[in-house]
Amino acid sequence: MTRTILFSIAAIAFTDIALQLDNALAISSVASTVPPQSRLPILAGGVLLAALCLFGFTLIGSQLIDRIAWLKPVAGLALFVIGGKLVYDYFRP
Repeated sequence: MTRTILFSIAAIAFTDIALQLDNALAISSVASTVPPQSRLPILAGGVLLAALCLFGFTLIGSQLIDRIAWLKPVAGLALFVIGGKLVYDYFRP
């Protein structure tokens, strides 16, 4: 059970990291304002911090959903509403 949960968390986290282009743009725009010799550590630190935050919040969220019974339907409803809004915004003229 725990192994399945950890695998799911890791899969979600890695997928989310791969799809977070806005994080890459924000980190690179911050790094572009520093001297050239400091850019690589700034970029690496930004990516690492973003990945750690994503993993941490995913872990906390999954634990909360697992422990609080009423939170799972609320989270599902939130995903449904967000998905519906994305579809609506995509097809809106």
